[in-house]
Amino acid sequence: MVYWVWLQQALGYGNKAGKLILNRFKNAETVFNLSEKEIISCGFLNKKYIEKLSNKNLKEAQNIVLNCKKHGIEIIPFDSEYYPKLLTEIENPPILLFVKGNKEILLNEIKISVVGPRQVSVFGKKAAFSLSARLALAGFTIVSGGALGCDTAAHKGALAVNGNTICVLGCGINAEYLLENKEFRNTISQKGLLISEYPPNFKASKFTFPVRNRIISGLSLGIVVIEANIKSGSLITANIAAEQGRDVFAIPGNINEPQYKGVNMLIRDGAKPLLELNDIIFEYLPKFPHKINPENAYSKKIILKEENNNVKKPKEEKIIKKNIKENLSNNAKIVYNYLDKPIFYLDDILINDLSDSQILASLTELEIYGYIKALPGGKYGLLN
Repeated sequence: MVYWVWLQQALGYGNKAGKLILNRFKNAETVFNLSEKEIISCGFLNKKYIEKLSNKNLKEAQNIVLNCKKHGIEIIPFDSEYYPKLLTEIENPPILLFVKGNKEILLNEIKISVVGPRQVSVFGKKAAFSLSARLALAGFTIVSGGALGCDTAAHKGALAVNGNTICVLGCGINAEYLLENKEFRNTISQKGLLISEYPPNFKASKFTFPVRNRIISGLSLGIVVIEANIKSGSLITANIAAEQGRDVFAIPGNINEPQYKGVNMLIRDGAKPLLELNDIIFEYLPKFPHKINPENAYSKKIILKEENNNVKKPKEEKIIKKNIKENLSNNAKIVYNYLDKPIFYLDDILINDLSDSQILASLTELEIYGYIKALPGGKYGLLN
C-alpha cells in the first residue's frame, strides 16, 4: 500500500493525472520504479508532476500507512476488487480510498446519493430521511456527505432500517471537523462506511469539499437533490453528476421559496422531477431486477424522531376537512379522521391497526374521491 499512498501524495486530489498514468502502467509500484526519462516520455505530465514522481522518498507514505493501521482505517487502491466500478469510470477518480467500516458495502452496484442543505426545512429533512429509508429497504445504498441537516437525515434514514449508507468526507477520517457530528460519524463507521480520499488527519478547507463532491456522485447511479437555493453546494454536486452521466433527480417546490429555487432550476435544465419513490425505483428496476425489491420499500413504518437541529419550524395552520361520505371504505375513513395537518407524509400516519400498504391504499382512495392530493416529494395535502 505504501506505493499507492506515495503515488496519491505525488499527484494530489481531483485531477485526471492519476487515471491517465494508471491506465498506462497499471499499478503504483510500476510507476514508482520508473526513471525520470520514462516519466517524461509519458507525454501528458507537466513539470510539477514529473518532479513529484521523480522523488522516491517513501517516508511520508509509510507514516500514513502506519497511521491507518493504528486507527483501523483500510486503504482501497484503484486496482482493488473493492474499488467501486462506477467510480473508475469518471475522468478523475481517486487513486485510492481511505475507508472505515464495512467495506463490503462498496460492492453494492445500486447506490443513490441524497444531498441537500445544512439548514434544511422540516419537510426537506423528513423527505431525506423517509426517501433514504425506503430506498435502503428496496436494496439501495445511500450515499451522502455527513454534514448536519439533510445529509445526516439521509444517513439516519438508511441506518433506521438497518440499510447500507456511505458517508464521503471532505477531510481525513480522523480530522477534527464538525465536532457536533463526530459521534454520528462513529456510528456510521460501525454500521455503514466512512470514505475519504484524503489521509486520516487531512484538514477540511473550502477547497476539499468541491473536490470531494465528484466522489459522492461518482459512486452512484443517480443523485437526489432535496432542497437547494441558487448558491447551494448541492447544485455543484448535481452539475458534476450530470457531467459524469449520472441521473439527477430533484424534488420540485414552491417557486417563491428560496430553498426550492435551485432544485426548480435543475428541473428546468433537464433534471428528473422526483414526485414519488417509484420515480427512482422503476428507473433502475429493469437493469437490476434481482437486486431491487419494490415491495420491501414499504415493509416497515418509518418514523423520524424530532431533534433540535435548527430546522425551520412550520407555521401552525388551521385545517378544514370535508364531511365523510358513505362511498369511502372503512380504512379510508379511519385514515381521513386521523389526518390533523394540511400537509403530511405517509410516515406521519401512525395507525397501529393498519399496515403501511393499507394506509397507502386508503390514501389512493382518498385522492381518487377528492379528499387529498399528492404533492411533490412524497407529500400529500388536504383538499378543502
